[in-house]
Amino acid sequence: TTMDCAHCDARAKHRLPLGERTYTCTACGAVSPRDKNSARVMLVRAGLNPAGADGARPPGAQLQEAA
Repeated sequence: TTMDCAHCDARAKHRLPLGERTYTCTACGAVSPRDKNSARVMLVRAGLNPAGADGARPPGAQLQEAA
C-alpha cells in the first residue's frame, strides 16, 4: 500500500525506504504522510469512502449524538 496513491491510484515504480515518511505521487503530485496515504488506500480497497478519515466531517454531514 505504500507504493499506491490514495488520490489517483497510480503505483510507484519503487518502494519507499522505511525512513521516508512522506508519500509524493509522481503521477498527480499529491503529498501526504506515508501512513495516512496507506490507510486511505486500504479504505478504498475495502470499498469504504475515506472522506472524513482525518477526523473532519465532509461538508453538510450531520453530527450524531451519542446514545
